[in-house]
Amino acid sequence: MTPLDDTSGNRQQDPSRAMEAADDKAIPTPPVLSVADNYPPRLLPPQAPPVLADPPGTPPPLPDGSLPQGFAARKKPTANQAPWVVVAMIGLLGAGVLGCFVDGEFGHLLRGSWSSCLFTLMAVLAYVGRDQPWARWASWLLLAGMVALTAIFNVAITSLALTHEDRGYTVVPAGVFLRGQTIVTIHEHLGHQKLVGLIVLLLSWACLVPALLPALRRSPLGITRLDEGSGWNELRRLALGTTIALTLSCIIPLLMLGEPPVLAAMRASERFAAEITGNRGPAGWLRDHLYSLVWILSGSALTVGWGIARDTGHTLRRLGLEGLSLRHLGIAGASTALLVGLGHGLDLIVSRVWGALGWRTTDTTAVEALFAGANSPLGALVVGITAGVGEEVAVRGILQPRLGILISNAFFTAMHAYQYHWDALCSVFLVGLALGWIRRKTSTTVAALVHGGYDFVIILMGYFESR
Repeated sequence: MTPLDDTSGNRQQDPSRAMEAADDKAIPTPPVLSVADNYPPRLLPPQAPPVLADPPGTPPPLPDGSLPQGFAARKKPTANQAPWVVVAMIGLLGAGVLGCFVDGEFGHLLRGSWSSCLFTLMAVLAYVGRDQPWARWASWLLLAGMVALTAIFNVAITSLALTHEDRGYTVVPAGVFLRGQTIVTIHEHLGHQKLVGLIVLLLSWACLVPALLPALRRSPLGITRLDEGSGWNELRRLALGTTIALTLSCIIPLLMLGEPPVLAAMRASERFAAEITGNRGPAGWLRDHLYSLVWILSGSALTVGWGIARDTGHTLRRLGLEGLSLRHLGIAGASTALLVGLGHGLDLIVSRVWGALGWRTTDTTAVEALFAGANSPLGALVVGITAGVGEEVAVRGILQPRLGILISNAFFTAMHAYQYHWDALCSVFLVGLALGWIRRKTSTTVAALVHGGYDFVIILMGYFESR
């Protein structure tokens, strides 16, 4: 009989093995898949993503992969397009067309849409073009048409600046609207006038190349590719083509004339000078700027996809229009004071450098005559609001987040090339860089306050100096 057998013949358990079995029962196996224990997260296995079940009643697919009759595949979700967007676009286009025929104060209100009508329509077509190829190509064709119109305007204003005869034209607050017979008169100019006009036309039309290259996923210089993987979607490529083309086109008259074309045209034609500066009087001049601001703000919202790809909250955040805190107000006030001081010192330095080199500078007397409607405290306030808000929303709100500070600021500077010489454009560019940096660090709202405050102080200083 062995030690494990008792006298009755029953087998006895080894005491050591019995203790090991008890210890095994006392130590539970840790639940590895449980997240309620004290295991570090890095030691837990990755959680599988939840499997979304089909809606109740969805039948299994047939062997060929199709669904039974009466069932359709789930559609890809798309952005909600508010129906009033179509109404808004029809109203915007209608306002631009009616502005050519309606007179009186209502006509001036309608013509205020000319500053934003085509840009807004082009952007809306680009948004629709994400699902509709025809709209995408229509947006690029509209860009080509816009460059062609800019070329015609450049020829008209250049030819007017080169002649001292008062040709037939009609001036409206948004710019110069030339009739068909006036274009014929341009080609009847003598010698150098005809040659300069032809060169301006060809150079302006040449801007179609950098405008349309992004449509082929190439940079405006044709060197690098602009692919989706590098962040260049259709909307961003369209914005790049528009900005580069108009930036180049706006400086062509200044390059050919050697002076700002609007100031030269004012000197060449007394009628043009009277129409563009004082035909409506100071009050009408200020109202026209307010009309343009209304159209710019509404068009800017549609340009970034309001009602198409964004709701109101996302639209405001995309434009950088955020609420103001006491800290933001302090930054705006300090930045305005600093910018006014630096701008004044910069103007002195630039003017001395230009004078030492013998280069021509901006005719300040002509500029004061151009902005005579703003020469009052009320005018300074209105210009501060319209220029500060309108230009910042359009440039720093729409363009800068997609194209960066340098490209958007180059466009901002070129838009002033019709009334400023190169010395003033240098100051505009440097001030624009400061505003772009403020926009990047804070918001468009703060940049608009600084811009508006800067213009208000500069105009008010000129008003008190002239008294």
